[in-house]
Amino acid sequence: MTRELPWLVLVAALLVVLLHANAPEVWFWFAALLVLLLWRTFAWRHRRWQRLCGGAQEPPSTSGSATG
Repeated sequence: MTRELPWLVLVAALLVVLLHANAPEVWFWFAALLVLLLWRTFAWRHRRWQRLCGGAQEPPSTSGSATG
């Protein structure tokens, strides 16, 4: 949840702006809010899917010499 907290604050701020927007601006801010929510939903679902499938695999270490 701590990873999503900044995004939830941003969504809440966009919602406040949307509620105070003039008629032509409403569609722009609504689209921005919708894109942000969809993006975060897909990111959350992808992380959840990775966790359910056994977690992300560790990338190979680049700190050592590969030439041996």
